[in-house]
Amino acid sequence: MLTKDEYVAQIKVQLDEWSTEIDKLQERGHEIKEDAKVKYEEQLVALRTKREEGEKKLEEIQAAAENNWEQFKMESDRVWEAFKDSFETFKSHFK
Repeated sequence: MLTKDEYVAQIKVQLDEWSTEIDKLQERGHEIKEDAKVKYEEQLVALRTKREEGEKKLEEIQAAAENNWEQFKMESDRVWEAFKDSFETFKSHFK
């Protein structure tokens, strides 16, 4: 089982990776046809919003006391899974 600090570090790495991927996807948005561009940009905004939710959960975990951070971890895990699913769906639609 991960400690709080290990979990926070792991999530920070994942956030950085996703941020980089979102930036790459945004750059690819310039190559998309006009009719698909609106949908692409809407989904990109939704991804950024979900990532921000994850960042807020990470802040909650960092601020949590050692004895109750596990509760925040469970909530955070649900947010991460939702983000991961959205991210993978987005990538698969625009490959």
